Amino acid sequence: MTSLRKSTIFQVFLVALTINYIHPVWANKVTGVFSALHSCPAYVSKSKSTNTDNAHILAGKDYDIIEVNKPDQPSWYRIVVPVGNPKERWVSADCGRAQVSGGGTGGNGDTSCSTAGQADSYVLALSWQPAFCETKPDKPECKISDPHVYQAKHFTLHGLWPNKRKCGANYAFCGEVKGQKKDFCGYPEITLDPVLQTSLAEVMPSVTAGSCLERHEWFKHGTCQVNWSMEEFFDLSADLTRQFNDSGMAYFMNRRIGQQIRTEDFFDRLTAVLGSAARERVKLNCDRGC
Repeated sequence: MTSLRKSTIFQVFLVALTINYIHPVWANKVTGVFSALHSCPAYVSKSKSTNTDNAHILAGKDYDIIEVNKPDQPSWYRIVVPVGNPKERWVSADCGRAQVSGGGTGGNGDTSCSTAGQADSYVLALSWQPAFCETKPDKPECKISDPHVYQAKHFTLHGLWPNKRKCGANYAFCGEVKGQKKDFCGYPEITLDPVLQTSLAEVMPSVTAGSCLERHEWFKHGTCQVNWSMEEFFDLSADLTRQFNDSGMAYFMNRRIGQQIRTEDFFDRLTAVLGSAARERVKLNCDRGC
């Protein structure tokens, strides 16, 4: 099983950065081949039909599959399009024939997807809070208007997620709570050491705002990691968030507040401060396409 140490943040797990929307929707990881029967557009964002470089798949060509939108009867496949920028694109299932050889969600009563201690990868999910609050101004954490607080000029913590490949997005709720609550404050209360509470509140604005995201993150994700206590889980989550910001990525964003940022420029900066491997370990989810 993959382990995490504070000094090896970008060596052991994927980092997901949510720039405009704080609730990333993860598809189901699979492997396979998509054989195109028709020439079709290849979208960066299928929901927004984002395809700024007009990338298409070509009839008669085969493409590697990396994700599906649903484990059963997928209607969209995420494939690798070599001419695309970025290369990872969504295509409609109607455009070809798919042969999936591995992956899936491990659903249908498979209790291994709610058994703690079986993670084989990790995701650190971060948000650029000012942009999130442009789209969700009614959220309690968006009522914090002090321009000098951490969230105004740094990426903020959404969560640290232990994952299990065969379970896709469904490796979760490994403790006493077995399903998602409609309201995050509907989860049982959690108690943190006052020093840790203050530290977490700085990087996770919902703690100060009282919208209870930290409860959701613990019961859905934290309970699936047996090697850490609740305090260790949140201490590591906060520390990794600060490491990413301190790498130079927060400074990069601050210099461009009020401007549009090209996806390629963002990844170029990642490569410059974190090394070439970072480009392959970071995924951007954008509310308006990226």
